[in-house]
Amino acid sequence: MTTVALAAQSRTETGKGVARSLRRQALIPAVFYGPEVDPIPLILQSKDLEKLITTGAGENILIDLNIEDGKSTQSHRAMIKEIQVDPVKQNILHVDLYAISMDKKISVEVPITLTGTAVGVSDEGGILQQVSRTLEISCLPDRIPEAFELEVTALAIGDSLHVSDLEIPEGVEVLAEDELTIASVVPPTKVEEIEPEVLEEEEEGEEVDEEAEAETKEEGDQE
Repeated sequence: MTTVALAAQSRTETGKGVARSLRRQALIPAVFYGPEVDPIPLILQSKDLEKLITTGAGENILIDLNIEDGKSTQSHRAMIKEIQVDPVKQNILHVDLYAISMDKKISVEVPITLTGTAVGVSDEGGILQQVSRTLEISCLPDRIPEAFELEVTALAIGDSLHVSDLEIPEGVEVLAEDELTIASVVPPTKVEEIEPEVLEEEEEGEEVDEEAEAETKEEGDQE
């Protein structure tokens, strides 16, 4: 599991106004907390955070968090708990960092990646559906896999792969049933074509209705 260093500065001021002011300076408001840690409001450099989350190490990144308060530096091991993003501008608004211990198991979601092209898609015209995109596991922080890979090449139409088909590394406990479906190949959706004769009959029927309505209107006008 990849470990990335991240520098942070503690802050005493909080609130929406302070957060907006920080963002205008390319800084990100954050908070660090955990079971045995009092919440510490933080300031992160936007460029450092963006570099961290684009390391390619997957969604679960172990962080060596170094917090400076102007007098000393505290070092903690952490993970990203939540990232709040502006729904319109897509810029980061706030980050929650969670304290972890390397000798205590944690529960996380790990992404599932499908590899290969299913024979049911390439040769039979079926559609590959990924039912489950993540898998919840429990393990020590340094045992967290970046992703689970599942080969789908042998899948024909009607075939499925389940949690039991995954290769689970030693020391990792899966918190889902073995029967949980991950991917399947289903038949293509059929689009029924309307025969030209049916269309002509419908059009003729519409013309007759329009003529009848016109005649009724004329009779009413004469009265």
